[in-house]
Amino acid sequence: MASIELQDVTKQFGNMTVVDKVNLSIDDGELMVFVGPSGCGKSTTLRMVAGLETTTSGTILIGGRDVTRLDPKDRNIAMVFQNYALYAHKNVYGNLDFGLRMRGVPKQEAERRVREAAEILGLTDLLHRKPKHLSGGQRQRVALGRALVRDPDAFLLDEPLSNLDAKLRVKMREEIGSLHSRLGKSMLYVTHDQVEAMTLGSRIAVMKDGEMQQVGAPLEVYDNPANLFVAGFIGSPEMNQVSATVIEKDGGLCIAGDGFCFVVPKGDSNGLTPGTKGIFGVRPEHLEIVSTPPHTDAPFKMRVDLVEPMGAQTLLLCRDGETSLRVLIARNDKITRGDHVGMQLGNGRCHFFDSATGKTLKSIGTTGS
Repeated sequence: MASIELQDVTKQFGNMTVVDKVNLSIDDGELMVFVGPSGCGKSTTLRMVAGLETTTSGTILIGGRDVTRLDPKDRNIAMVFQNYALYAHKNVYGNLDFGLRMRGVPKQEAERRVREAAEILGLTDLLHRKPKHLSGGQRQRVALGRALVRDPDAFLLDEPLSNLDAKLRVKMREEIGSLHSRLGKSMLYVTHDQVEAMTLGSRIAVMKDGEMQQVGAPLEVYDNPANLFVAGFIGSPEMNQVSATVIEKDGGLCIAGDGFCFVVPKGDSNGLTPGTKGIFGVRPEHLEIVSTPPHTDAPFKMRVDLVEPMGAQTLLLCRDGETSLRVLIARNDKITRGDHVGMQLGNGRCHFFDSATGKTLKSIGTTGS
């Protein structure tokens, strides 16, 4: 097992900086997930750790050893790719065994490792099959097995589930989580899917434009986003974001916008100044319907424009003037399009962001934890 440390790691292609001074420490045995939109630099960062891309500047340590200029084969890591990269002419056993034979591992030891990996990943009955006779999930397990037999210090996984359908992604996500728990080895996992990141990672690192925006435990990032980008990227459905201004009202402060006025509890008003303009953010699941039709004292009074039944939950799109809010509630068969509803902040928190910098100015309310 080994820790991974990135110190001011930067990558440039010509005059374009695609990864900018990334600093990150991944603990021994941790599953760290890089998450962000396409083109944010997460896969490039992973490839620099693997040695498949050279760093323009900075230092990469694996197990305390400087590997920045070492070849991939000398870093004792194993990588799982998005496209599986299996040998079509070899059966499963041959795919698992090939890398070991190339490294001169004795035949008996190689067979032991292959059989053990096949048992862990449920491939024992498939060892004689070629990739074309395997399902997508089975091929991904073979790709994982090929990494597993190497007994590396760390695993690097680059969007390994993106070619699978939604149902299979959930199953494989569970299998990777179980594999990490069983092995206890460091894993660096790249995905653009924030649900994947939230459910898999011990910690997640949110990237944008080559820079780390926030690093933390999934629920910490969800509850306390560092900025507007993180707030909008993490969470599904995504956070509501509307223009607002801090105003004085009845001796206290209120965050007000078109169609709403949210009274800030006195204990949460520190750091807010009347007249400050910003972005008010609240997650759909942190709003609750309090009345139909709305009470006059409800912080938000809106018309329902769209009702989306989702089984156990119902998603409402509500609107008043230029302001629209998504509200995620328990299944409700009575609210229909055109209804007028009142809503308030439920068991959760809302946020106020600086409209110029995007940084979080204030988080208000409490979570259920």
